[in-house]
Amino acid sequence: MAFSCLQPLIRKGEKTMSIQEQLNNSRWGDALYLTEKYKQFEPGVAAEPSAHGAALSSNDVRMKLWLDQFFQDQEQLADRFQAESMEMNKVNSLFQTPGFQYAFTDMGWHQELRKTFLENEHEDITYFIEGNTEEIPFFEFSQPFLQRSIQIMTEGLSEGYEWLDRRRVIGLVLKTVSDKVFHLSAKTLIYELNKARLQEELIGEDSRQRYLHFVSEKIQSREQILNLLLEYPVLARGIAEHTLRINQNMIRVLERLTADRHELESLFDFTLDRLEDIVFLGDSHNGGASVLRLKFTGDVNVMYKPRDMAIDTAFAGILQWFNEQEIGLPFRITKTLDRSEYGWQQYISYEEVTLHEEAERFFERQGQYLAILYALNATDMHMENIVAQGEHPFFVDLESLLHNQPFKYMDEKEQYTALEKTLSILNDSVLKTSMLPTLDSNALYHSDLSGLAGDVEQILNTYEVHDKNTDMMRIKRSKIAVSRFSHLPSYNQSPIQPERHIHRLKEGFYRTYRSIMEQKDRFIMAVRHHFHGCAVRTIVRPTVTYFTLIEASSHPKYLRNGLDKSLLFDMMWAIVRQDRNREKLVSYECHDLLHGDVPMFKTLIGEKVLFHHSDNEAIEGVYDSDILTQTETKVRAMNEDDMDMQWEFTERTLQTKYVLERSFAMEKSTERVRPEALNGHPISTTRADYLREAVRIGDYIKDIAITGDEGSTVSWISMGMDADEKLIYKSSELGLYNGVTGIAYFYLYLGQETGDGKYTEMVDLCIQTAWEMIRKNMDRNISLFTGYGSLLYLLVHKAKVSSEQDVHPELLELLDILDEMIEEDERLDVISGCAGTLMACVDLYTMFHLPKALDTATRCADRLLELAQPMEQGMAWVTSAINKVPLSGIAHGNAGICLSLARLYRVTGHQPYFEACLEGIKYEESIYSYEVNNWKDLRFTDGNMSEEHYVMYWCNGAPGLGIARVGTAQELSFRGPIEALEKDIRRAVSKTMEDGFTEVSYSLCHGDMGNLELILLAADYWQDEALEAYAYQMADYIMTKVRQDNGHWRCGIPSRQQIPGLMLGLAGIGYQLLRLYNRTLPSVLMMEGPVSHEPKDVKQVTQQDRVEMAFTRQQGYTAEPSSEPGQSYA
Repeated sequence: MAFSCLQPLIRKGEKTMSIQEQLNNSRWGDALYLTEKYKQFEPGVAAEPSAHGAALSSNDVRMKLWLDQFFQDQEQLADRFQAESMEMNKVNSLFQTPGFQYAFTDMGWHQELRKTFLENEHEDITYFIEGNTEEIPFFEFSQPFLQRSIQIMTEGLSEGYEWLDRRRVIGLVLKTVSDKVFHLSAKTLIYELNKARLQEELIGEDSRQRYLHFVSEKIQSREQILNLLLEYPVLARGIAEHTLRINQNMIRVLERLTADRHELESLFDFTLDRLEDIVFLGDSHNGGASVLRLKFTGDVNVMYKPRDMAIDTAFAGILQWFNEQEIGLPFRITKTLDRSEYGWQQYISYEEVTLHEEAERFFERQGQYLAILYALNATDMHMENIVAQGEHPFFVDLESLLHNQPFKYMDEKEQYTALEKTLSILNDSVLKTSMLPTLDSNALYHSDLSGLAGDVEQILNTYEVHDKNTDMMRIKRSKIAVSRFSHLPSYNQSPIQPERHIHRLKEGFYRTYRSIMEQKDRFIMAVRHHFHGCAVRTIVRPTVTYFTLIEASSHPKYLRNGLDKSLLFDMMWAIVRQDRNREKLVSYECHDLLHGDVPMFKTLIGEKVLFHHSDNEAIEGVYDSDILTQTETKVRAMNEDDMDMQWEFTERTLQTKYVLERSFAMEKSTERVRPEALNGHPISTTRADYLREAVRIGDYIKDIAITGDEGSTVSWISMGMDADEKLIYKSSELGLYNGVTGIAYFYLYLGQETGDGKYTEMVDLCIQTAWEMIRKNMDRNISLFTGYGSLLYLLVHKAKVSSEQDVHPELLELLDILDEMIEEDERLDVISGCAGTLMACVDLYTMFHLPKALDTATRCADRLLELAQPMEQGMAWVTSAINKVPLSGIAHGNAGICLSLARLYRVTGHQPYFEACLEGIKYEESIYSYEVNNWKDLRFTDGNMSEEHYVMYWCNGAPGLGIARVGTAQELSFRGPIEALEKDIRRAVSKTMEDGFTEVSYSLCHGDMGNLELILLAADYWQDEALEAYAYQMADYIMTKVRQDNGHWRCGIPSRQQIPGLMLGLAGIGYQLLRLYNRTLPSVLMMEGPVSHEPKDVKQVTQQDRVEMAFTRQQGYTAEPSSEPGQSYA
């Protein structure tokens, strides 16, 4: 290979190169992706130094960036490279040789660039495009690609397409190309525009003129455009590839349309006249192919699908089988023309109902469909795949019928753990169909995309261009409200929800389920007859994940060097940490993403081989059994009990959704239980009653548990919320919040108080399940409430209750695992980040005097100090990736973090922790409202600090903040009273007594029993007998209400169903009952350690501790904590 100095980019004042010279510039080699460069790279061959510094992107640290992407796991990174036959040493050498010249002239995208910029210059765009192009931002930049499109389309439609209006067709293609070019280049062009403005390079009297000056100087001519693209060769490659693909795909569609035209007219009984519009629908797969809606004059529409349509005709056959059996209401069947590699389908138009009875029949049919889709192992039947045509629902995308989940959790074996059993129950349930309510976004309670009940009003995150065609042009992320109800019937443009038609849904579901159950052999025979050999899509990852990465890849920082884009998409490899089997698929996913496609896999029904769709390459070892066999097994197992369980899943999720939508309004209007209401209220509950009720709860939770076949694990299935307050229906997680460690924490102290061994046995079963999750990399994060810190907290308490004298090896193993996560933590707070686990480590140190535990706690604290942000008043921590505003409160905000720093300060005396604690409290003072006597809830403000929203929970609001302040005051009591803490405790207690008890929920996180904890803690802290009496009056009041409600404890989810977990469910309520019975038990809401009730003169860190901490660090456990020179921990 010959080498020469890389040619520099054209700078201001330099002689302009010809287009030919620009196209030969070796800078185009930077557009190659990692695998492409690896194939060409020759280690040891000297390379000339690069003259285009902008392209380097820190090559000398590139391997470090890749290691960061893989959590510093060199073995996993080596495996990732090996998956594509790359050796790590050679890759590193490649990174260290930025001046190596790569061949690019034979690559299709560069040949396309040559044709684009050396030909077509005189093609008249205005002849084909309607409207004023001057208003299209940066339209000049897209012109060469539009002219190239005219050339391709003109040549492709040269003969045999006389029936088409070619001018109109080419115009439609040019609009598509123009939109795609703008989408790919907008961020880069706006970045360059703003850079020129800030560097004062633009001339003009106003913003519009300065924008036009940028256009004339940077993108007016082909030479200028190429010069810009030389700065961003990956962008040039992407635009060239996408332009060619759009044109080739459109020519292919029009060829097929012309060939099938007469058969389509006969089958669908219409006439195809002038093509008016082409609407792109769905994802782009396999070289840019996507579903299209072709609109012709006369309101004629036809759907084109670039895939085998056998699955559609097979499903039509099954529906016809049900119609012939006269089972329930008849189904309408969609007309389909299958051409093996592609197909045409009847366009289903939305139609309203005209009678109430039609809506009733619609939902009855949906119940019938739900039973059929459940039996057929369908998935991805969300709202966008359903169209309501009067009383008839139509499923317009069936490619995920008989879906065979890759690497199913349960392999064939004699015994299954409780976790495997619960996951199998859920994965094979009606929930899999996506027909039932799901909450699939980053905002609280938004958005449900389910086929049955998807939200009509949705908030979508989108990007909008502001100040178009000015030098202030920018892209801004915004939320837009959209109304979509094509999946639901409507009357007079008002959508009809299934809430009031659940009885008809149930009727359809039960009738159809029973018919399948009673005719198992005939149904299985029909399924095998119609579906065997059909190709179906296999969904290996949520599509939104792909979209997010593809959108991110259009940022200019990924467009200068193909290695940067390769690194971005290598984020997909993170899943391998949870499931090593997934490494078989990730390379294919990355390949498709690099080429702008949503990755797609398929399998043939009846076979056990997965295929990568774009190259049809077979991937072995993905399935243990074929989906037809699984479906037959499922159908043969269908029975009355399973029917009732599937309907319970259905009814509970639907009921919860609609209660959820009304819950905020209901809770705001609910009467509070005021202090005066308790005056004269006779106390009828004894301390022993609290214990008896805790026992009743403990027995109930035990009765609904699912135990493993091996007898050593346990789990539960329930509705709940995660720590970000999103509704979920799933098996118990690992964490204290909604998982097995939280339930075990309740059983630990229930066993201690009752002396009954059956409860301590449950603790051991829960711990084994938690370890199984850790071994499988599930719920992997550092958090005390949702991650591995939960198990640490539980084991510390268990060690105390069991009077263990030595550190159990499991605790040391957990510390090692947690150490690896500290630098990854971005959430920071008590409920999702390292702040809570910091406190558990301090408790472990206090119990066993273990320097390694203190070292982990110190590293957590130093991470908090590192990411603290100075505010106008005090300092704060951003704990949410969604809302960048620092929050208040114990769960997500400053209060919990300050408590954790205070606890570590108590044992170390390290002054920066104390100072950060006080600064954090100052920030919360800045968002306190004197008028409301509460702290603002800023979770949903989008940075608008003037928005006023207040809640009264442990997680957010006065009760939780007050609990944190009591804990902080206790930790800092050796310094004497701190007025800021005392003041906040008084405020929080007053507000909680006034507005904290509603009877809406009794849970710890969102309810009365959690709020009651503040009153108990404050009574102890102040030694206030009157406040203690009030607490027990309120507890008795709550117990009386529960007795009146037949013992039903309203848990912390909408619909107030009883669920087992700690923070939202019965375990937490049971534990709080134990606290009322025995006040010396630790406060889990304050994250107290098991020794917190012992004297506070805890041994300070000794010189020997420092020596041992230093030794553990030298052994590679941690990096040195950040502390100022000369400061000690004493």
